[in-house]
Amino acid sequence: MKTGRFPTGDEPAERHAPAAPAPAHAEDAARVIASPARVARETAACIARSFDIDPAFDDIDYGRWRGRSIREIGECEPANIAAWLDDPRVCPHGGESVAMLAARVIEGIARIEGEARSGRCIVVTHAIVVKAAVAHALGKPLSSIGAMNFAPLSRTVLKRQSGAEAWTVELPCPPA
Repeated sequence: MKTGRFPTGDEPAERHAPAAPAPAHAEDAARVIASPARVARETAACIARSFDIDPAFDDIDYGRWRGRSIREIGECEPANIAAWLDDPRVCPHGGESVAMLAARVIEGIARIEGEARSGRCIVVTHAIVVKAAVAHALGKPLSSIGAMNFAPLSRTVLKRQSGAEAWTVELPCPPA
């Protein structure tokens, strides 16, 4: 979205910037997971020798808006973009609604929690995925994600003690 276009999923990590340094706790992570998107896989490779790819943490499917400029969509489809921004359940682009994205992210989080692996898990993903996870962790409505803003390569830490219902959230940590 930094370029003013809906992502295609095949964008590379920025090469003109130095490689993302490994978070201080990367070596302690029981598991590193990346979205299937190229940028996430390339970033994960900068912080871990090996990682899993999990589609639950992929970017939202922007459907026919993929690769198109946000300005163009706003000019050609003002009612559709307004509806998409206003209601997390709609997907006028034919892809995935924010509510659909949130459901798969929540399932992914539950799956990670249910696995026998212990300790930390680092997920390299997209801002909208993090926003959906934070809204879930804080018990906020999906409409709250529009007010969230995360810098590229920032960390958001979600913690839950074993068996606890409540999450703690550290928002967002600047890049390590």
